[in-house]
Amino acid sequence: MLLNKFLKLFLVHVFFTFCMVGDSSQENLSLTKSEKQKLDKFKKSVSTIKFPQPWMKEDLNLLRYLRARVWDSQRAKDMLTETVKWWRDYGMDNIHKEDWSKYEKEFPIYLDGVDTNGQPLFAFTFGEWDLRKAVVQGRLKGVIRWLFKRRDEVHKKVRDLQREGKINGTQWNFILNLDNFNSHQHLCAQCLQLYTEWTGTYETHYPAGADKIIIINSPASFEIVLNLVRPLFSPSTRQALKVLGPNKSEWSPILFSGIDKDQLPENFGGTRHYN
Repeated sequence: MLLNKFLKLFLVHVFFTFCMVGDSSQENLSLTKSEKQKLDKFKKSVSTIKFPQPWMKEDLNLLRYLRARVWDSQRAKDMLTETVKWWRDYGMDNIHKEDWSKYEKEFPIYLDGVDTNGQPLFAFTFGEWDLRKAVVQGRLKGVIRWLFKRRDEVHKKVRDLQREGKINGTQWNFILNLDNFNSHQHLCAQCLQLYTEWTGTYETHYPAGADKIIIINSPASFEIVLNLVRPLFSPSTRQALKVLGPNKSEWSPILFSGIDKDQLPENFGGTRHYN
């Protein structure tokens, strides 16, 4: 009897050790006894919030907010409350029902790839987007909303994969190609709104959503954007971020150290072909 009990405890320990540390993700899903108590207490404190989506009250999501606010329950609750308000005010429940066909063609974002751990990729060649043209046409808000729509899609994809047991974590990878990035099309005064809104909403409403943030073909002029948004970065974003220059022989080994080439488009140095 005692031996059987010992074997059960041993197998449980092996199972959780494998699940929690079995990949190269920086995400840590394990909890100490003290952290588990804080999470349980936090769940009670937010139980009266009317969440617009069921997943928002799940443990893994609540854990993001607690860690983003260094286990300060009140600050985490304020942050979560702000997310709920933003979700409703911005109409996130309807965002996937809208017609995005024009944006899909002009501003392609690829979500179908995964890294070697099975984490989804959020990849696009931003340098090919004519942001200034979108500003002139009065479509900048639409482009920003398109980005938010796709970000929420990859966030949902991660949750689905995690529930299905196909990945251990709850994060995705952000891969940005800045080939052809230039001041005229991407650094106009109104264009800067896109960078601040993306970063601000990511840090506030999708904390630590990305395991890796890899920027390739970054020109010197992109430092203007980095200087603008860097004060908004959380510690997890700073840890995840790698900004790599235009030398393919330098960025390619880093990019493909955790991603197979058939998971990224050809303009990223991959082999996946899109019509």
